[in-house]
Amino acid sequence: MITWTQQSLSAFVTLFSLFLLAACGGGGGGGTAGTTTATGVFKDANVSGVTYASGAQSGTTGTDGGFTYEVGQPVSFNLGGVTIGSATGKSVITPIDLVPGGASNTPEVVNIVRFLLMLDSDGDPSNGITISSGVQTIADSWSAVDFSSVTLAADLTSIISDAVSADGGSHTLPDSTTAQTHLESTLLCVRAGGYTGTFSGDDTGPFGVLVDASTGLLSGFAFSTSDNELLSLSGTAAVSLDQNATFITGDVSSGATFSGQFTGSDQISGSWNLSSTNESGTFSGNRVGGAAAATHRFTGSFNTNVGSPVISYGLFTFDVDASDNVTGVAYTVYATDGTLGESAPFTGTLTGSALSAQIMDGSVVDATITGTLNKAAGTVVGTWSDMDGNTGTFSGTGCRLN
Repeated sequence: MITWTQQSLSAFVTLFSLFLLAACGGGGGGGTAGTTTATGVFKDANVSGVTYASGAQSGTTGTDGGFTYEVGQPVSFNLGGVTIGSATGKSVITPIDLVPGGASNTPEVVNIVRFLLMLDSDGDPSNGITISSGVQTIADSWSAVDFSSVTLAADLTSIISDAVSADGGSHTLPDSTTAQTHLESTLLCVRAGGYTGTFSGDDTGPFGVLVDASTGLLSGFAFSTSDNELLSLSGTAAVSLDQNATFITGDVSSGATFSGQFTGSDQISGSWNLSSTNESGTFSGNRVGGAAAATHRFTGSFNTNVGSPVISYGLFTFDVDASDNVTGVAYTVYATDGTLGESAPFTGTLTGSALSAQIMDGSVVDATITGTLNKAAGTVVGTWSDMDGNTGTFSGTGCRLN
């Protein structure tokens, strides 16, 4: 199993690599001396075909919406003569980041989404937003668009006509409700998954939570090492659909509350409080799993059947690629044999909706995971068993990352 010591070693290797990257003047596009570059994704579904610029870095977003930016510098997105917006560079940028104080219901944000959806070459944003080469070329003749306008449909009449003539697509401007619903689905999926870490202060211990892809609520487990007590966490406030990305989850029986926010697409942090005992502290965690090649991501919580030798509680994450290969992590928050905060990788396959995966201990199968993973419904359920006779169930949700 992967231990926290090994995770610390992995973090050291990552930090050392970043040190070398900075010493060499950056990567991913040939940054100028003294700069560090990184890659990100422009996402309202992955947006392919818009130009970007960040310091000395520039280009066109790839099929995955990818771009290169100078760390600490803004990155701007344009299509011909239309300025879509800019934001400080980070791993994932969405339309809410392009407008000061932006949220999923901000009119200017919604109009940017409408514009991007209209440009999609096949009219199906579930597989990404692709702006054709023909539209990219004709866009050089377009004038600026005021995304705060209340007459966007009329303002875009000539642009829509140009787009249709450029590649023959339908290029219909969706209404505001459709655009907002689409954006909120994207934001939920960006933040969905499993996150693990530790809490500290007046009490300490590990935690593991999943962000539900359909509701944005956080649920999972935390273990108090001071009180030797398992906390079962359930969401009371879903991740906010704005730049702050705040949330609240907690344990009903004890009254413990964890209030936090996303500090990046893969990091969460915040504070916890137990008013009945006047205890408090902080917590932080990072995404587990998160394979770069994943097209779908699912996360479920697991526990052990009564009667098993060891009772355990934790999370499974499942990343599925375009060939239906499955990679993931099993993270045990707490087990009655004294296990705390341990993770183990697994691999498997998806055949139709039938999920099959294994956790290996060297060349020996340590545990098997089987179940049903329904991409269309966004659900996963199943059972697991290990070589020590422990068995259990799991269930959760997921989404298409495109």
